[in-house]
Amino acid sequence: MNRNRFFAMLVGSICLLSATLLHGDTRKATKTAAPTYPALAAKMRVEGTVKVEATVNDEGAVEDAKAVSGHALLTSAAVEAVKKFRYEPGGGKTIQTVNIEFVLPH
Repeated sequence: MNRNRFFAMLVGSICLLSATLLHGDTRKATKTAAPTYPALAAKMRVEGTVKVEATVNDEGAVEDAKAVSGHALLTSAAVEAVKKFRYEPGGGKTIQTVNIEFVLPH
């Protein structure tokens, strides 16, 4: 009986986690900010995409942001830009994934 109860709780937890993760990226940005291209990255002609995860509070403000992937010369500028974003108010904290593109004029 204990084994069945444990298994049921494990499956329920996984389902709840999956639902939370699927619901995470549903809020729309109402205000965005363009990143400042880092001088060294521009001089070295570094381009690319930085993936940032932002923690958004109930009012829509970004409480925290961290770079998940991207070139090291571009990540801090991307994180600073995402911290200026605003989102639609929602029901509690959510995690939003944002891709910031860095492209030099050719």
